[in-house]
Amino acid sequence: MLCSPPLVLRLLLVDELELPKMKNTTPPSAVSAATQPAKGTLEFINVVKDYGTGEPAVKGITFRIEDGELVTLLGPSGCGKTTTLRMVAGLEMPNSGQILLGGKDVTAKSAAQRNVSLVFQSYALFPHMNVMENVGYGPTVQGMKKAQVEAKVNAVLKLIGLTGFEKRLPSELSGGQQQRVAIARALVLEPAVLLFDEPLSNLDTKLRRHVREEIRELQQRLKITCVYVTHDREEAMAVSDHIIVMDRGNIAESGTANQLFFQPRTAFVADFLSEANVAKGQVVSFANGAATLTLGDARFDIKTDAATLGDAKIALRPDVFEVTTDTGNGPSIAGVVQKSAFIGKGVELVVTTSVGDLFVFLPKERAPHPVGSAIRLGFAADEARLIV
Repeated sequence: MLCSPPLVLRLLLVDELELPKMKNTTPPSAVSAATQPAKGTLEFINVVKDYGTGEPAVKGITFRIEDGELVTLLGPSGCGKTTTLRMVAGLEMPNSGQILLGGKDVTAKSAAQRNVSLVFQSYALFPHMNVMENVGYGPTVQGMKKAQVEAKVNAVLKLIGLTGFEKRLPSELSGGQQQRVAIARALVLEPAVLLFDEPLSNLDTKLRRHVREEIRELQQRLKITCVYVTHDREEAMAVSDHIIVMDRGNIAESGTANQLFFQPRTAFVADFLSEANVAKGQVVSFANGAATLTLGDARFDIKTDAATLGDAKIALRPDVFEVTTDTGNGPSIAGVVQKSAFIGKGVELVVTTSVGDLFVFLPKERAPHPVGSAIRLGFAADEARLIV
């Protein structure tokens, strides 16, 4: 396998990508262009997919992705994210509900009838075809003339930094280069929506970071709508305009990475996105947008729009804690260290407290704490979240 050159895409301005345009076959509309959804707008309305296993894989989900956005479907295995992506692609048909693309109902249309392209997890490159032939396969099958195909392929290869690789076979490329060929093959068809199915799962950790940066920069440069599927929360936060977190066929929450990480509404999202500790506390008072909470031996006030007196679930991310001996400087919880390890970027702890075991990450510390030692964990009150 040949060594990969530095993974920096030589990106061009959109108007520098001189792809020959396909003939527009869209019929004239009486509705003004200003009121029509852009071609990359994608909408699911109460979509259900049931394979007859006793529980639907997708349970009546509704969402809208605006033209030019990159939205990630994030969740654990079996949550329905890949099934949702396959329904966008036309590889699966919903049992009920509607799928709209550019404002047009494509629910019953086949994959070939939809203006979308899918970048597969395994790249799915033809091993006996070189880069030029792999990227040009779609336009060739569509009947485009050879000169046009070559012009389109050369433009896309220039865009993603693979000029000079036209004659190489997939086996002669690195994993990152193969991924870029797969993206080029999708882009050459000029899709309204570009779909990514776990695109970085076959790459090592360092290469994944570089390639995800390339994908995001390319998407922003081209302003193309993308639906991106992953189970990796860091990957999702790094590339997305918005994230749709799925859980057992439902949409648990959706929002920006910042909203979901710092202001989760559910225990599932708090745990999945930030590994937050979800502990049982009490709401002892609530008035005028402020609630007084107790958590173990800690008592503190937070701002909140709504709270119910009595038992409550309180989420605290692992990184909000610090070891303290000052009980008068903000809320704190006493505990005993059960596990401790230095992991390079800080120290991880598991601390047994009166509200259960808490997972703690101390980024400023360099040495583990002795197992069995008494410890007090302080935190800022405004880092606590009331969740359902």
